[in-house]
Parts: sequence; C-alpha cells; structure tokens
Amino acid sequence: MNRNSVSGGLFLVFSLLFIYFGTQIPPSSFKQAVIGPKVFPITIGILLALASAALMIKGIIEARQKPLEEKKNILREAEEEEEEAPQDIVRLGVILVMLLAYFVLFSPLGYVLSTALFIFCLSMYLDKKHWKRNLTYAVVFPLIVFLLFNEVLAVYLPTGPFS
Repeated sequence: MNRNSVSGGLFLVFSLLFIYFGTQIPPSSFKQAVIGPKVFPITIGILLALASAALMIKGIIEARQKPLEEKKNILREAEEEEEEAPQDIVRLGVILVMLLAYFVLFSPLGYVLSTALFIFCLSMYLDKKHWKRNLTYAVVFPLIVFLLFNEVLAVYLPTGPFS
C-alpha cells in the first residue's frame, strides 16, 4: 500500500457516492430539455471513478515493484514531510481564503472575470516562475468554458458587469 493506492481507493468510494447522488437528481421540468440535470454530475462521477481506479491500480503496481529499501526511504520522506506541516497548513489557509474570495466575487464580477482572477492568483501563489503560462491559462480556460456553456449547452453563466 502506498499513497497512490490509498488515495485512489478513497476517491473511488467518493466518486461512487457522487454517481449515486447524481442519479437521485429529479428529472427536468422542461419538456424540451435534451440533456437532463443528471448528465453532468454522473459524467463527472464516472470520469472521477475511472481516474481513481487508474491511480489505485498504479499505486498497487508500484508497491509490488519497489524493494523493501525504497519503502523505508518513502517512510523517512513521509516523516520529514510531516515535520513541514505548518507550511502546508498556511498554504491551505491561503488557498481557502482565495476560494472564499472567488465565491464572493462570482456573481458581481461574473464567471469569466472572477474565474480568471482566481486561477491567476492561485497559480501565481503556487508557481511564481511561470507567470506567462499562468496568465494564459487564467484567460483561456474561463473563456472556453464560458463559450461552451453559453453557446453549445445553453447554460448561461453570470456575466457580471459585461451583461
């Protein structure tokens, strides 16, 4: 057992619960709806289940292939990481504050602007060296998702001041 197999197993259980609760969503009240409200949660749950199963299988294969000495090194590294926990707690706190700010700014600024700001701030906090890449992702990703939802799926996201 290693981190990948344990994480994969836990997320597999979570994804199965996610799929189950997705199936409990009532059907759409719109008679002409082509895609019902269950489709996206179930699809996300299935994709998460597949990724979790792959991670779990990868972890099991890695655990069987590593000799005993490497496992001892992993345990030593895990103990060293636990000593660095205060930094991780601070990092988690900063990320949670950014996420809270994203939720607060979502409606007033709209999807594109608030998501671009969130992605850029988060990626700059986690990796300051690649600011051009961070800026590109922060602009391109929200625009693609916005166009996909508004134009293809006819699910209208908040536009904020650009309405």
